[in-house]
Amino acid sequence: MRRATLLLAIALAGGVAAGCAPSAPPDGSLPCDPSIDSQRAAGFDTALEATVPLAAFDGSPITVDSGRECSEKRLGPLWGAGVRELRSAGGIFDLGSETGYSVVTYRASELTLDALAYAFQRGALTGRKTQDIQIEKVSVGAWTGSRMTLLNGDHRQVIVLFQVPGEAGQVRGLLTSDLSNVAITELLARYELALK
Repeated sequence: MRRATLLLAIALAGGVAAGCAPSAPPDGSLPCDPSIDSQRAAGFDTALEATVPLAAFDGSPITVDSGRECSEKRLGPLWGAGVRELRSAGGIFDLGSETGYSVVTYRASELTLDALAYAFQRGALTGRKTQDIQIEKVSVGAWTGSRMTLLNGDHRQVIVLFQVPGEAGQVRGLLTSDLSNVAITELLARYELALK
């Protein structure tokens, strides 16, 4: 699904569920250094993939994978926040007609909601086709979150990030393309319920 994948192009570094996974996952036990840059595959980090409550959503994701970003170029503003390895896992749900969403978990020992939200914002601001970027603090149930709404070409994209108490160094995400606010609210309610 092109639109869901494009969500990641406006993110900090290329992100979750992007591209095709190789037949065997790379070795995630190697030190994360700039020579690695980025790694992604289905099964790369099975423990992190297991934190994404995919069963809470209708249908089956077309892609489920995980990976990590290691270089300053890939981490962007997160590098300045002290992050040297960002892991992520998630799945893409294709709803047809170039609409869909990704459900994601991001993890790094130094990761905060504000740092990740800022990285997404900076990525969106540098996008060639992004415009009308709006950012607001939101609540996802009882949890603090950040919502970014923008146009990417002709497509409305909404990225909601939130942090669950007790999940230090971990941020949850819902990345959507051309979904209504009602549909996004319903998806977030499912996400919240699945984490309780």
